[in-house]
This record gives sequence, C-alpha cells and structure tokens, in this order.
Amino acid sequence: MRRRLALLLPFLPRPAAAQVLRGPPPLRLIVPFAAGSGADTTAQIIAPPLGAALGRTILVENRPGGRGIPGAEAVARAVPDGQTLGLCDTAPLGMAPLVDRPPYDADRDFTHIALVAETPTVLLVPANSRFPALENYLRAGRSWARGLTYGSPMVGSLQHLQGETLARLTGARLAHVAYRGTGAALQDLANGQVDSLLVPLSSAMPALHAGQARALALSGPAPDEGLPGVPTFAALGFGPLTATSWMGLSGPAGLPPALVTRVNAATNEMLAQPEVAQRLRAAGLTPPPQPLDPPAYRQLVLDFQAAWRPVVARAGLAME
Repeated sequence: MRRRLALLLPFLPRPAAAQVLRGPPPLRLIVPFAAGSGADTTAQIIAPPLGAALGRTILVENRPGGRGIPGAEAVARAVPDGQTLGLCDTAPLGMAPLVDRPPYDADRDFTHIALVAETPTVLLVPANSRFPALENYLRAGRSWARGLTYGSPMVGSLQHLQGETLARLTGARLAHVAYRGTGAALQDLANGQVDSLLVPLSSAMPALHAGQARALALSGPAPDEGLPGVPTFAALGFGPLTATSWMGLSGPAGLPPALVTRVNAATNEMLAQPEVAQRLRAAGLTPPPQPLDPPAYRQLVLDFQAAWRPVVARAGLAME
C-alpha cells in the first residue's frame, strides 16, 4: 500500500497549509495498480487539479495485484460517504467480470462517475527488430514454422484478446505469453525473449522514449499525436482492433447523487484544462472527446462487456 499527497503541504505557505489541515479530511483515490503504472500516472496527473476543483486534498493509494480486482473490491466495499473513490479501468471493470469471478458486481456494486482517459493498445517490437512494418510482422507469423510470440499484461486482458483477434483475422501464428503487468514484459522484449508485445500505450511510453522498443500499429479510431507515422490497425484494414483501454472515477454503490454530480462536473472541467490534457497526451492518454455524465460512463462499462463477451467465449476464456 502506498499513499502520496496529491497536494504537497510542505511546499505551501504556513497559513495555507494550516488552512488545508483544518479543512475537510483527505479524499482517498484508490488505484488498483502499482506505482508507475499507466493508471498511477493518470492519478498523479489528475489528483492535484481535481483536488483543487473539489477543495479537497487527494491521497493516491496504490493497491496492486490480481488484475486490479483487490483494489476495485476495496472501492466497492468502501463506505459510500464520498471519502473513497477509485480510478478503475478496463481490467477490473471490463475484462475481469468476463474471465474471472471477482468478489463484486462491476455494475451493481459501484457508482460510476466520470470517464477520465483512454489509451490505445500498441503493438511493440524490439528497437532492432527485423520487422519495419505490420505487414512484415504478419508475413513472418504466417511463414515461420514457429510463428511469433506476443506478450500481454495478463491472461484475459484486452491486449491478450486483441492478439487472438489479430491472429484469427490474418492467419498468423501468434503464441501468447502472459505476464503480470508490463514491467517484466518490456524487459523481456528489450532482451529478445519475446518477439512482440501488445500493451497499453500509456505503459509503453517510457520504453518508446528510451528507444528500447518500436511501435508497428495502434488500436483506436485515430493515430496518436505522440507517435507520428504509426498507423492504426483500422487504417491497415483490421477494423475489429479499434478498442482502447479506458479508466474513470468510480465509487461504492449508494453515493449521494449530489456528490456524484459534483465530482463528475469537476472532473470534466479539469479535463478541459489545456495543461491537464497536454500532460495526459504526453503520457499516451487521451482525454474524452466530449464529457460523459455518470449514466453515460456506466453505459460505456456495460457496452464494453457486451462487445467483448463473445470474443472471450471464442477464445475459451469465459468463466464457467
């Protein structure tokens, strides 16, 4: 467990610090992933401006492990008094209900408040890879006797299923290698232990910036401005590979409606700030093209599950 103040009191003038300390208690923002993950990066970007908008100090609390399920469960089991929210994403809310038996209902046990950001899936190869483009990569996947390996953050992740879909659409032999998160996967890619990775762009940005990996294609409806020249799967003729990972603010079921409305409005106003949007994009994250109210964000979660349920079943990963 790791807690960090989003508003750094030691750097405030003493009267201001005293005023904060005398104000409302800190709001806990649970991130179901480790420090340094894409979700954690997002939390560190949004916590200060969101805290300012709400007049609250925000504590970012990392609860990593198990597809994000333990952290999401902590959000679902929290007292619905507005003191605890979560920055939950596709893994615990979208995919886990399809491939696991999480100790919560991803709809009934949560109040879904606001979409914060999306990040596309990126197909990575080592920086010195012999594949200059997706076409060459897929040709090798079809012609090499051993095929190719691709890693993903975990079995049953969106990226795992996107790899299965790419193999089915192209006839390439793509063998999945499951990791627990992206850190070890990126290290194995750099060392040549795996041919390729499918990971969220927000997790891949450090490796791309360091020149340790090269991107061949992205999911999502449009190219990413941070990766000029990298095409989308859709532009290359693979329309089914447009899904992105999303993350948003959720709380336990039963949050007061007035609080939900206030947090949603503050979040959308924060995301409209140019400096916040710029920092998110630099981290491989895309702010929502238009604000979503709580019912619309809840529907996004439900629609994602409906869209990927048959893909999970086809891959033989559906929970019994």
